Amino acid sequence: MEKNRLFLFVNGLSIYVYWWACFWGASIEKYYIGPLLAIMYFIFHFYAIENKQKEFKYMLFCIFFGFFLESLFYYTGFIAYQGILPQKYSIVPLWVIILWAGYSLTVFHSFQWIYKRYYLSLFLGGIFLPLIYVSGNRIGCIIFKYDILTSYLILVPVCSISTLLLNFLSVKINEN
Repeated sequence: MEKNRLFLFVNGLSIYVYWWACFWGASIEKYYIGPLLAIMYFIFHFYAIENKQKEFKYMLFCIFFGFFLESLFYYTGFIAYQGILPQKYSIVPLWVIILWAGYSLTVFHSFQWIYKRYYLSLFLGGIFLPLIYVSGNRIGCIIFKYDILTSYLILVPVCSISTLLLNFLSVKINEN
């Protein structure tokens, strides 16, 4: 499918839909709602795009990176997550990892405006990614160990470097 405005709109809108479904579902202990919506979109996405291998490779990296980072937050006690996996097996919940996979599917499409803009990704990642965590804390799907301001200030450098690294890697994967 050719990259057109409708696809870009669906791509950009879908991440917000399953992102909120993941947060809301986790906050009401319906952990499957967000991941099911996301997986339905992922199937559509890979059906619609041309370069499946490149995006799948980037998605796998984002999944592993996200799992590592969220595990670091979880095992240090910085963030407690709502979910079956943390409760039964002491690992990061699926709905969190789904969000990292979902992010990867926007980079070459609706979020392409940040592609190769390293300073912008460093700056915006440090501002907006921590706000996503703050919104998760407010909704109740995650719980910070510290107050919101302290948690936000801890997240700013971590998220800045993370988005910079993910932007850099997307360029490397795309150009190879």
